[in-house]
Amino acid sequence: MSSAAGASEAWDAPGAGRPTQSGGSGPALISIGEVLARLREEFPDVTISKLRFLEAEGLVEPRRTPAGYRKYGPADVERLRYVLARNGIGSFRYA
Repeated sequence: MSSAAGASEAWDAPGAGRPTQSGGSGPALISIGEVLARLREEFPDVTISKLRFLEAEGLVEPRRTPAGYRKYGPADVERLRYVLARNGIGSFRYA
C-alpha cells in the first residue's frame, strides 16, 4: 500500500468525518495512542516516547486540546510515517 493510499484508507474509518477540535468538519483528529496503533504494524518498535521525541525535535507539530492532549491529523501521521521510514526508527533491525 502506498503512502497516499494508506492516508486515504486510514481516515475513512468510522468517525473520520467527526468535527475537529475547532468545531469545523474535516478529517478527524486522533490521539497519540491511536497514532501508535496505526503505525505499529509498519513500525513495530515505535513507542509513544519516540513519537513525543519526534515532536520535541520539531519533526511533527500535533494540535493540542485545551487540556494539553496531542491531536494528530492525517498529514501529521503521514509525516511520522515518512520520518520513521527514512530514519529506520521503530522498525526491526537485524544484527
